Amino acid sequence: MFVNPSFIVALLAPLAFASPLAPRQGASGPGDTLQSGWYWIRAVASPNFHKYLQTKPANAPGTAVLESYKTAGQYNVKGGQLVANTGDGAAPLYLNVEKPADLTQRALGAWFNTTENEFGTFAFQGDALTWSTPEINRQNLAAWLVCKDQALFINTGAYGYQTPSGCSDQTIHYYNDAHANE
Repeated sequence: MFVNPSFIVALLAPLAFASPLAPRQGASGPGDTLQSGWYWIRAVASPNFHKYLQTKPANAPGTAVLESYKTAGQYNVKGGQLVANTGDGAAPLYLNVEKPADLTQRALGAWFNTTENEFGTFAFQGDALTWSTPEINRQNLAAWLVCKDQALFINTGAYGYQTPSGCSDQTIHYYNDAHANE
């Protein structure tokens, strides 16, 4: 079978210009031992007790979810951004927050992307992960929602009050043991 050389060149050309820091789809990530300067982030209350923050798909742009310790990601807050460690030599991911037209919206979507978040600021208060913006007055800066398919949302309402159907109220906290566990 004859393969046209220009076809092979066209197929491989994008790889020649690929950034060595590009996120790796399906990459193994930073591993299951906590790297220096990073934290596990997990829920500490039912129904998501010891479910860990992670990207879906793993170590690539996508939905922020709380799932098993076996696939937990590693994170830190740097310059008001929640940064995901995607492994040695890989570009980090950033937790982004939806900025709705209606700022009274109860649940704000959260997803990981290669670009920095442009809406609000992340911080640790004690070990709790918080998000705030001057545009929304939140009673509890550490209030999150976990909804369908374990997707994570910012809860702009009162914690434990008028929780949207299909969601559960949650706070999430850093954990710095060497290994994520149940």
